[in-house]
Amino acid sequence: MKSEAMNSFRMEESPLMDPMVEGEKILNKKAVYEPTSSQRCRQLVCSRPWAIAILVTMGLFILLIAIIAAFARPGSILCSTGNTQANSGASTVAGKTTPAPAAEKSYIATNGEPFPWKDIRLPRDVLPDLYELSIHPNISQSVFTGTVTIHANVVKSTDFVVFHIKELNVSSVEVLRGDVAVVLSQQLQYTDNEQYYIKLAQPLAANSKIKIVIKFKGALVNKLAGFYKSSYNTSSGERRDIATTHFEPTDARAAFPCFDEPDLKANFSISIVREKRHIALSNMPLDRTSDHEDDLEKDEFRTSVKMSTYLVAFVICDFKNVSSHTKQNTLVRVFAPEEQIQQATYALEVAVKVLDYYNDFFGVPYPLPKQDMIAIPDFAAGAMENWGLITYRMTSILYDPELTSAGSKQWISVVVAHELAHQWFGNIVTMKWWNDLWLNEGFASFVEYIGSGTAEPDFKMQVQFVFDTLQVGLYLDSMSNSHPILVPVKDPAEINEIFDKISYAKGASVIRMLQDFIGEDSFRAGLTSYIKSHAYGNAETHDLWESLQNAGSIGEGLTVSEVMDTWTLQMGYPVVTVKKKGNNQLTLTQERFLVGEPSPEQEAKFKSPFNYKWNVPFTYMTTGNPRTLKWMKVNDGEVTIELPAGETWIKGNVQCRGFYRVNYDEELWNAIIDQLLKDSNVFSPEDRAGLIDDAFTLTRVGLLKYDILFKLLGYLRGEMHYVPWKTVFANYNYILDRMYLTDVYPQLQKYMLALMADRISTLGWEEKQQHLEIRLQESVLSFAVDLHEKEVMSEAKKRFDAWRVNNTRILQNHRSMVLRAGVEAGDDEAWQFVWEKYKQSIVPSEKSELLGSLTATQEPRRLQLFLRDSLDKSKVRSQDSDTVIRGIARNPVGHIFSWRFLQQNWNTYFDRYGGTSFLLGNILKGVISPFNTQFDYDEVKDFFHGKDIGSGGMALRQGLEAVESHIQWSKKYEKVITDWALKQAANSKP
Repeated sequence: MKSEAMNSFRMEESPLMDPMVEGEKILNKKAVYEPTSSQRCRQLVCSRPWAIAILVTMGLFILLIAIIAAFARPGSILCSTGNTQANSGASTVAGKTTPAPAAEKSYIATNGEPFPWKDIRLPRDVLPDLYELSIHPNISQSVFTGTVTIHANVVKSTDFVVFHIKELNVSSVEVLRGDVAVVLSQQLQYTDNEQYYIKLAQPLAANSKIKIVIKFKGALVNKLAGFYKSSYNTSSGERRDIATTHFEPTDARAAFPCFDEPDLKANFSISIVREKRHIALSNMPLDRTSDHEDDLEKDEFRTSVKMSTYLVAFVICDFKNVSSHTKQNTLVRVFAPEEQIQQATYALEVAVKVLDYYNDFFGVPYPLPKQDMIAIPDFAAGAMENWGLITYRMTSILYDPELTSAGSKQWISVVVAHELAHQWFGNIVTMKWWNDLWLNEGFASFVEYIGSGTAEPDFKMQVQFVFDTLQVGLYLDSMSNSHPILVPVKDPAEINEIFDKISYAKGASVIRMLQDFIGEDSFRAGLTSYIKSHAYGNAETHDLWESLQNAGSIGEGLTVSEVMDTWTLQMGYPVVTVKKKGNNQLTLTQERFLVGEPSPEQEAKFKSPFNYKWNVPFTYMTTGNPRTLKWMKVNDGEVTIELPAGETWIKGNVQCRGFYRVNYDEELWNAIIDQLLKDSNVFSPEDRAGLIDDAFTLTRVGLLKYDILFKLLGYLRGEMHYVPWKTVFANYNYILDRMYLTDVYPQLQKYMLALMADRISTLGWEEKQQHLEIRLQESVLSFAVDLHEKEVMSEAKKRFDAWRVNNTRILQNHRSMVLRAGVEAGDDEAWQFVWEKYKQSIVPSEKSELLGSLTATQEPRRLQLFLRDSLDKSKVRSQDSDTVIRGIARNPVGHIFSWRFLQQNWNTYFDRYGGTSFLLGNILKGVISPFNTQFDYDEVKDFFHGKDIGSGGMALRQGLEAVESHIQWSKKYEKVITDWALKQAANSKP
């Protein structure tokens, strides 16, 4: 699955106004909970016999509760494969989950009886082999009915069966041994664990086969998970509904009763009843269509290969398709609404090229006869890798050459490459349990750059990895509220939490590092061996290490596992410090890099098995040597290397292939800066971006002086590459945000605009042709708009007005900044004009830009009305409401409104996104992270105290930690930056 949040990985916060609102009062908790003096005087008086009767009644009631608790107390039943214990009723404080004692969890079924199975994981006594699923969605009535026959193998004698079910009404359950019905003595449902328990009158014999036949029905509503309804409007305004699925990680059980865990793979034979005006799609090709009752039709699909339940998919719609074939004659189709089908051709072209490449890259052919991809109007993620039927958010698959920007085009190619990579890593070979999620997402996030770069060589994707993925992972993993790549998870909310930048970005980055030190040939040979060895089965991380180890040795007495365990079993990463020792000797030391203080809770929860030391493949370059590898081992203290005679500088982490930062002593930093000023092209764009990112981040924690950082930035006047500039903008925003309410903020704007002046002038507004030059122009002009550069703002507003008045086309790569500038400077009529364009557009990428630009208005009333409308599904799609609240949170005028709105509507947001969606985490971090003061920190913490945060717990903790780090930075460095800015201003006077 590709998270939509990955499209805007960087947290580029905008400056914020003081969140204090005049006249606003904080309600005193003491006034709420303490009785008044008159209340204290009230007394309840009763007679002695009544008092005795009341005491006896209370005693009997307490005894009854104790008896029930004793019978309901969790027992010692465990899965036969060593499954984790069920999550006992946990409380949350400021997003920190505090497990309650096991005895406090009451395993009570929906009928009030004790539920016997007390593990959140299913038993392994009965295993599914084949699902025969027949499902009939009544889209107009928003309901569906179905029957599933689960063919299962009894591997161990048992007298009960447990499977998953969520938000379904079961009308009948039957267990058959051959054609003979087995007597059922009890049926129980436990909603907390989403489980259904069947007790059998007689035990099932080991090595026997059974069929479990279940009839069920459910609601077909727009909830972005399970089996749900979505809709789109035609150009004439007609609303059309479709039915679609999204099951990862734990929502197949919301569509049909099943054994919903990734290692319980089975074959699926699916049939769908539909109206004749619709088509039905599923994982496998259509086998046959027959007439059904009530003038309906029934589509039956071929039986699937063995796969996990979360990969099952079906869609009922009225879409059209474009199609092509790979070199191996695999049919590739892209489906979309008829009026948008021409926007699907680009994704089709990319998919065919990438599938052909992956067939060779993985050394294992794509196994299905077809690969469908479909644009879904309402979709929470960026896309989902369902085997043979990939579902996409429309912005991730539809492209209009006149309206879609180069950045959005690149996003489409990346998402397509990501999902197709999953057809091998995730589908053919699946992680055994969700704690190894990174095997799916980390690998797909790494390989997507290779696949996309193959389809579009001009994109130079390997260079862009440094900004889009590596720096993102480094940022998040420097927080104390991070987590290891391999993390124990149990319940659905915990599982959804780890669909984050650690699993995706850090996962991809450490794989890229592994590829670098093991070598390309050994890496590919190991991948092929891994896939072939575990095809149609499940694997764990150590299985991958074993395959790679067998493909080639590292040397230095190290194994792949010994190296990579230090990167996957503990959170964080090191900063390697390089210091001069004499004329030619350099010392290397490593220590964990953190932006704040360690969190005692996280340290206890994720105790480091290596005491926060790593086996570091440290690479370095000098003038005469482009790359040398030196291993820094876990138990090494200080490592010494020789600097060849005549060399004046050394640069560590060549091309930023390693997942670590590098710091230098002042002499070495100055030598690097001198070289940058003399000829920066000695360093690759990746290396220049890495130096910039390291320098900014090291200054934030006091490991580098700001004077050195600003001296380094001086070289930017000659910088011509997109990736270093994008790195500067993301990092400089941090300083601007913290200094927004200081007197020197304008001077900080002027300083950056002076560095950008040559690029603004040479890039201009003329349409560019090369992809990275297009991205650079867009990035530079966009940041100039953010900094309110007069000439750029004037030109942007001029183009906005020409579009608004004369319908003059705005170049697609300028649209975002022009729209934002026009809305920010415009009146309410300008806002309404853009809003109407948003409602009319049928190009998803354009629609997304229009929606985002509307958050830039400076009108408080309009911002508050927009927040209200963002929760109206008839105005803003449920998948897009987070775009509105996060966009307004980045607006200095709107941030406090977004926070107040989140508070007032918390229950709505939680009900919509809190159960199994990472969208809630995006909202929480987007709204909370920009805060700067202790008052705000305390208010956020108090508001969420005791609340169930669901899938947003980790995001909340990270958001609060970000605020805490902002506060500490301001205390330590606001004066430093102020003094520097005043000095700059004095020096620039004529």
